[in-house]
Amino acid sequence: MLKDPFRFLMLALVVQTLGKVASFVSPLAALRPALILFACCTLLALTNPKKNFNTNLLDFAAPRWILIQAVIACGSCVFGISLGHAASFVISVYWKVIIFALLLMASLRTLSDVRRTIWATALSGIILAFIALFIVGINKERGVEQYDANDVGLIMVMTIPLVLLVLQTSKKMGRTVAIVGLGLIAATIVKSSSRGAFIGGACVGIALLLFLPGISIAKRFGSVAAIIVMMSLFAPQGYWTTMSNLVSNPKADYNWTDPQGRRQIAKRGIGYMMQYPIFGIGINNFAMAEGTISEYAQAMSLTDVGVKWSAPHNSWVEAGAETGIPGLFVWAALVVGSAGSLLRLRKKMPAEWAANGTPDQRFLYLATLYVPIAFIGFVVCGTFVSFAWSDQSYILPALSMGLQKVINERLQVPMPSKPTAARRRGGWRQPSRATA
Repeated sequence: MLKDPFRFLMLALVVQTLGKVASFVSPLAALRPALILFACCTLLALTNPKKNFNTNLLDFAAPRWILIQAVIACGSCVFGISLGHAASFVISVYWKVIIFALLLMASLRTLSDVRRTIWATALSGIILAFIALFIVGINKERGVEQYDANDVGLIMVMTIPLVLLVLQTSKKMGRTVAIVGLGLIAATIVKSSSRGAFIGGACVGIALLLFLPGISIAKRFGSVAAIIVMMSLFAPQGYWTTMSNLVSNPKADYNWTDPQGRRQIAKRGIGYMMQYPIFGIGINNFAMAEGTISEYAQAMSLTDVGVKWSAPHNSWVEAGAETGIPGLFVWAALVVGSAGSLLRLRKKMPAEWAANGTPDQRFLYLATLYVPIAFIGFVVCGTFVSFAWSDQSYILPALSMGLQKVINERLQVPMPSKPTAARRRGGWRQPSRATA
C-alpha cells in the first residue's frame, strides 16, 4: 500500500474527512491536515494520471451527475439572490468537495481499493464515535469539531451497515474491531440525542432485519437487540421518552409548530424552489433567504422580533431551494440512483457467490446489499441535516461506483456506453468460477 502513495493518502483523507481524527492531535490540527492531504492527493493524481486515474471514470453515472451538479451550482450563483455569497462558497469550499469526490472515485480501480475504502469509512465512524464519547462528551448541544450532534448521528447511522460488512467478511482482528465499533456507534447515537439519527437508525435496523444476508433470523434479531441494549445503557435521561413522543405525537414538537421550526423552514424552502425553479436561490444562500426574502422575515421586519438566518436542516430542501428543481433531481439521482444501481447489479450476480463463492465474490455479493442499506441511513438522516454539499455525502456514491466497476469486470459485463453484440442480443456472458 505504501508503494501507492496516492491511494494511501486518499484513505487517510477519507478517515480525516469523516472521523476528524487529526483535529484532536494538537501538532497535527494546527497544520490543517485535511487541506494538506487534499493538496497532496491532487498533486499526485495530476503528476501521474495514467497510474492513478480510472480511464473509464465517466462511463459511470455518478461522476457525470457530479459534473452536472457543479455546472448547476455555478449557474445558481449567477441567477440566485446573491452572486457574491454563492460564488464565495463555490470558490472557497465547493470546488474542493467536487475534486475530492472525483479523486475518490478515480482511486477505486480494483477490489482491493474498494475494500480498503469501505474499511476506512467504517473505521472513520468508529473513530468519530470514540472521539464523541471519550474526548468531546457529545450531547444534544455539543457536537464534534465541525459536526453538530445531528451530523454526528448521520455519520453513525450511515456507518453501521459498513461496520457489519467488515464484521461479516474479516478475520479475527477485523471482527473484534467491528464488534467494539458497533458498541461505540450505538452509544454515540443515543448520547447525541438526535431525533434524525433515531429515525434513521430505526430504518436501517428494519432493513437489516429484513434483508441481512447470510445470517439466520435468530442472529439478526440478536444483533439488533444487542445494539438496542447498548443504546439503553448509554441513553441520557429522558431519551426514550423524547423519542417515543416523536413517534406517537410528532405535532407536539416545537419543530412542527414554531415559525422557525424545521417544518416551517422546509415549507419556506419549497417556496424558494418554486419561486426560483431553474437555478434556485443560489448555492449556500438558504440562510440569507431566511433572513431577507422569506415571508416570515418580511413580516418580522415591522416588529422588534429578530429572525434567525437558519440553515435548511434538510438536505433535500437544501438541494432544491439552492439549485432549483434540476439541482434537486441531480442530487436525488446521485444519491438514490447510486443505491439503485447496486441493487440492479446484484440481480445479475451469480447466486453461488453468496454461499459457495471465493472470499472476494462473497464480499462483493454482500456489499451490494450493505452499501444500499447505508444509503438508507444517509437519506433518512439527511432529511434532518444540511449535508447536500458536504464531502461526506459523496463517499457512498463513490463506493457504489467502485463496486459497480469491479463487479462489471468480474462478470465481464460491457459498460453502458459501449454496447456489444452480446448485449444487443440481450445476452450476458458470466465467467466460470475458475476465472471469477
